[in-house]
Amino acid sequence: MGAFGDRLRREREMRGITLDEIAESTKISRRHLEALEGEHFDQLPGGVFNKGFVRAYARFLGIDEDQAVADYSAASNEQPEPEDKFPLEIHEEPDRDLNPRRSNLPLVFAVAALIGVLVGYGFWVKSRTHNSEAAEKVRQSAPASAVNEPHAKPPTSQSITPSRSDTAKAPAQPAASTPVTKPTAPASAAVSQTAEPRRAAASAVSDDPPPPMREKAFFVQVKAKEDSWVSIVADGKSVMQRVLPADKHKKIKAGKSLILRTGNAGGIEVSFNGRSLGSLGNENEPRTLTFNASGLVQ
Repeated sequence: MGAFGDRLRREREMRGITLDEIAESTKISRRHLEALEGEHFDQLPGGVFNKGFVRAYARFLGIDEDQAVADYSAASNEQPEPEDKFPLEIHEEPDRDLNPRRSNLPLVFAVAALIGVLVGYGFWVKSRTHNSEAAEKVRQSAPASAVNEPHAKPPTSQSITPSRSDTAKAPAQPAASTPVTKPTAPASAAVSQTAEPRRAAASAVSDDPPPPMREKAFFVQVKAKEDSWVSIVADGKSVMQRVLPADKHKKIKAGKSLILRTGNAGGIEVSFNGRSLGSLGNENEPRTLTFNASGLVQ
């Protein structure tokens, strides 16, 4: 194993990462990862695929991608590919003689279409104004006709009162029973009937379920006592995946869950909402911590 492959393996083991974890994340087969660490470059696809494998490997570990690719090129003695040169000729000014059949018909059609749209818009605005004026005249004439309408005159007493001679000739008849009008319902009943729908609507509004409570956010802070590899996933999104230098810290906010992975449990200090969790493990010991809004789950 050469210096290039040995460096990759050493960086991976220092972070407590297995080849299966890299293969699952980068979608590179374990066989190709083992060929990279063993510097068996003849077992790789070759070309740009090899450099892509190296970049993905370095990105997952959190080391310099460009330096890793440079180390690979030096270890594999791969020569840079020559740039393709194409004999292209660029005309500074277009030669209008190349298209002698060029016509102005498209421009004429475009102008005609624009004029048609403008004319149609003018007719529409004019008709809309005319309709609004007619509706306003109708609204103004309606109250005037209602005021000028004559009221019906009540019948005179003469047309109802019979003559004395007719009453004398006519036999005695029982007095006609006058129609008795039923008393109308009191105003309070009408008010109660109109108030019932309002009370029903108010009760329907009060029966609606209360709005959902917002999720309580929490904070997790990681402080490195020495260089340590740290991976953080907050609410399903990767926030950090690299080496945290000594005396540096990272503070993350989450709403549902937070997963913290490290390859050096003894080299970092973790606090939840400002409260330190104490010792997490020994030096160079891999550890995975899961948090939610209540605190450390595992």
